[in-house]
Amino acid sequence: MQRQISFQSSTVVKTAIMGWWLLSRSNSKADKAHFKSVNPHTGRRSLFLKPNCPKATMPTRSPRPVTEGSRLAIVAPAGPFNHEAFKKGVSWLRERYEITHSPEIFSAEGYFAGSDQLRLSELNAAIADPEVDAILCARGGYGTTRLLPGINLSQVAQSNKMIVGFSDITALHSLWASQKIRSIHAPMVAALSNASDAIRKLWINALEEPEAVLQWNLESINNFSGEAEGTLAGGNLAVLTALNGTPYAPKLKDSILFVEDIGERPYRIDRMLTTLKQAGWFDQLQGLVLGAFTEGEPGQDKVTTDDVFESHFHDADFPVLKGLPAGHISHNEPLPLGSKVKITGDHLQLN
Repeated sequence: MQRQISFQSSTVVKTAIMGWWLLSRSNSKADKAHFKSVNPHTGRRSLFLKPNCPKATMPTRSPRPVTEGSRLAIVAPAGPFNHEAFKKGVSWLRERYEITHSPEIFSAEGYFAGSDQLRLSELNAAIADPEVDAILCARGGYGTTRLLPGINLSQVAQSNKMIVGFSDITALHSLWASQKIRSIHAPMVAALSNASDAIRKLWINALEEPEAVLQWNLESINNFSGEAEGTLAGGNLAVLTALNGTPYAPKLKDSILFVEDIGERPYRIDRMLTTLKQAGWFDQLQGLVLGAFTEGEPGQDKVTTDDVFESHFHDADFPVLKGLPAGHISHNEPLPLGSKVKITGDHLQLN
């Protein structure tokens, strides 16, 4: 029988106080070197922060371990979420873990889950809290990239905690990769409310056994012969494209890139791939793996998403596979980003 762990109100208070403390520090002299000065036109402190993305040189590290009874913090760095779905997801999580989150996580401000300052303080508080073993995201949407310059990277590196989520959370996966910390591309808390037993089991295994061997038989786009090995990176194609040209774009040398997306018509995917190709993203890849591309039906031209990928990669000098069951689908299998990957023909093996 699984152990029930009660939710401690003191944990919520401590997280809220720590979030307030991290936010209030922005008035210190040290942080004024990081935050731009008050906008003379509005009288408000600017949310546009100076880039803070130091490059890590150590090899990829396994994250802080998670076991039954671990304390997991939930944050909402992007969009607002369905409260009932969130509470159901939390209820399931509490059957195995101790769960904490800010009482202000239910905030909504337009298409954000609260102001930038609030979302940033919640995230930095979860990173800094020594009693938190991993960080879960409530939902995707949009807004995570706005927080990147304000995230305390030295504490990210020091805490060595995995971040769990996908879609807009791709921005955090890229940031974690810059510090050589593995992260989990997986369903978020609100989606766990109606996830299948199979996905929930895979989700727990991804957190508690991130170095387990995972295998899939997929479909090759370019019939590449031979083997390829690299480090798994990537996530949502639109978010990755948005990171292009910023200090937060992933470093993809010797990587096997995974991409997925939702609601992008084929011509938009073509445009994103063209941008990344011309920016040199594919020059040093060891392989490319396509996840689910949903709700992107062809237009009157009848060009499909498969057609677009085949036009770009039919003659690629690295393996290109499609059909990985990950992305905006009900059966969204967790992927340990930062893991070692091997491709042999149409076979993909992690770790």
